[in-house]
Amino acid sequence: MKKIAVLGSTGVIGSKALEVVRDYPEEFKVVSLAAGHESEKFKAQIKEFKPEVTAIGKEGLVKAVSHPEIDLVIVAVVGTAGIKPTLGAIKLKKNIGLATKEVLVVTGEEVMREAKKNGVEIIPIDSEHSAIFQSLKAGKEKEIKNIYLTMGQGKISQMTQEELEKVTPEMVLQRKTWTMGQKISVDSATCINKAMEIIEAKWLFNLRPEQIKVLIHPEYLCHSMVEFVDGSVIAELGVPEMKRYVEYAMFYPQRREVKNIPQINLAGKSLSFKAADLNKFSGLRLGYLALEKGGRAGEVLHQADEAAVAKFLKGEIKFTQIVTMIETEMKRL
Repeated sequence: MKKIAVLGSTGVIGSKALEVVRDYPEEFKVVSLAAGHESEKFKAQIKEFKPEVTAIGKEGLVKAVSHPEIDLVIVAVVGTAGIKPTLGAIKLKKNIGLATKEVLVVTGEEVMREAKKNGVEIIPIDSEHSAIFQSLKAGKEKEIKNIYLTMGQGKISQMTQEELEKVTPEMVLQRKTWTMGQKISVDSATCINKAMEIIEAKWLFNLRPEQIKVLIHPEYLCHSMVEFVDGSVIAELGVPEMKRYVEYAMFYPQRREVKNIPQINLAGKSLSFKAADLNKFSGLRLGYLALEKGGRAGEVLHQADEAAVAKFLKGEIKFTQIVTMIETEMKRL
């Protein structure tokens, strides 16, 4: 039985992790649950799973990973709150199922160094990085030529500059393919989410920036690919359902049936890809800019993005000003 801690248990990823525990109660024991704040949902989770440790808020997260019996820590909290508990868990030699982008965007070098030093696996839960992690089972890190992060093509990505000037928060938050919170919905629309994935990929897979490519893939079936030095391209395909990636991290290195999700049917489907234009999708450039500048650039990207998104959601700036505002801050480094 694998003993787990779930940080951010009331969010989308944390809730999916607990679904997996319900599906396989003989395989997992929830030792620790942590949430950002008190809620009826959190109380219900405590009652159902009876964890030995519970924590509320940022300060409780480090306590939540310290129980000696924990084998795997699922980090699915919002923002930089995930950094301290992740580093704490790594130093205690606990494997990490990582869903919080900011952990690697802000402290990627330190996290990967500590993971290597302590013999800890960092298993990405983000769909794109899980796809690459899984595809790498076909080869070694040193055999990678390029990786391809895929991104969808929603209505906003097809708008003219004039139309983009009129985009409202309500328009951005109407997402059909993936279920996500407000900030990540805005980050997806501006491509800042993908810029952060570029930074994550560099640290997770020990890549040079020029090895990280972004492809537009409107069908949402291929979730990323690895091109090896011999010309082979290995991809991970499946329905866009986060439960698959959460369960993969939880059972790793095994695979089990993922219960109660739609099954993929490739008959009659087509796959199309085109290179993402860094001029049109200007948010992507900021991922490469952060890697080029190094140092605190990832942290500045994250902080400036938080500030810009908050202003946009309050109606204080236009949608088109978000990336410009972040880039201005980054160029000051």
